[in-house]
Amino acid sequence: MSIPKNDARDLRLVTAGQGISLVGDSITQLTLPIIAVDLLGADSLGTGLLGAASTIAYLVIGLQAGVWVDRYPRKRILLAADLVRIVLLLGIPLLYLVNLLTLPLLIAIEVGLGAATVFFQIAWPAYLPRLASGPTLVRINARLSVLGEGAGFVGPGIAGTLISLVSAPVTLVADAFSFVLSYASIAAIRTPEPPAPARSTHTVMHDLREGVRALWSRPRLRLVTLEAVNGNIAFSLMLGQSIIFQRLDLGFSPALIGAVSSAGFLGGLVGALIAPRAVARIGFGRLLFITTILFGLDEFIQPLAAFVAPEFAAPLVLANFFFGGFFLLLYVVPITTFRQLAVPDRVLGRVMSVNRALTWGLGATLGYALGGVLANATDRPTALIVGAALQLFVPIVIFGRARIWRWRTIEESAAADERAAAAA
Repeated sequence: MSIPKNDARDLRLVTAGQGISLVGDSITQLTLPIIAVDLLGADSLGTGLLGAASTIAYLVIGLQAGVWVDRYPRKRILLAADLVRIVLLLGIPLLYLVNLLTLPLLIAIEVGLGAATVFFQIAWPAYLPRLASGPTLVRINARLSVLGEGAGFVGPGIAGTLISLVSAPVTLVADAFSFVLSYASIAAIRTPEPPAPARSTHTVMHDLREGVRALWSRPRLRLVTLEAVNGNIAFSLMLGQSIIFQRLDLGFSPALIGAVSSAGFLGGLVGALIAPRAVARIGFGRLLFITTILFGLDEFIQPLAAFVAPEFAAPLVLANFFFGGFFLLLYVVPITTFRQLAVPDRVLGRVMSVNRALTWGLGATLGYALGGVLANATDRPTALIVGAALQLFVPIVIFGRARIWRWRTIEESAAADERAAAAA
């Protein structure tokens, strides 16, 4: 494959199209649970199942998607994923207007949206190196990361305002329009893709096994992947119950719920910006250990809001989301870099798909469902406390036994894993 030309026009299209689409994503993440609770009468189990529907595709097709993305034109996959999301999102307000929208149907639509997102999220990082190389690619990745956190900051506020003005189902039209712009920006890219690879003589299962071996033969990568499964169980348990907890137990308005989500993304933006300096000053392993402990402690703050005077509930939840986003991105940024350095480019796509299938497909789906079952069996504050306990104590045990604080730098840790894989 030839070196990308770093076409400035194409890269501007990437930035503009995906920046707007990311805002739309954050609008939908807030709007769908509010539709379920306010209009369809969903209880805790219903919101948990709705959350699980958004990630179950990672478990069902996430592994195969990584292989297919390596075999077919990636631009075509991206365009198809955007088209599917446009149609499904527009279907929700249409079904609502004709009085046909039900909770099971909304969950089914969420499964379809999740499947399209799986293909987009796996194909997108594999497509970008075909548009840019070297320092330009690094800058584009950094720019999109900042846009993602910025979109998460402004999107929930926009969603809360639109829900108050035009209703939740109609608000989804804004997200559908964001995917229209994403589709148009990708379609307008001029940089040609390399010819499609020759038809593989290997089976999908053969290629998948290679990706699994590449991950499992690296002990440090294996360790952080196992903790990521636990982390996504706990985090998704919290996410699946947060909006219904804030809406019904605390009485928050949609606008205030949007502000809470925005606070989380604002904290994440700050965390992402200072993460490189924090790794350099504190050390890779120490930073991972410290941030997991602080993040776990922070997760106890939200359920505490159920037991204090009403005037203190909003400040507590806002603080919980801001610091949660901050500690989460302090952890995620170095872990993402470590994963990219520890795995050869040839199998990186498949390792990413294995990672997502385990962490999002298994971990997040289980977390959403577990949260719904626990909240229905006990109450929502109890479910949130269980999630916080998992978030705090499991990594203390896993990382403590591995003495993760001895991992000095990302580069040394990646090199150690590469040596272990070669020996295996």
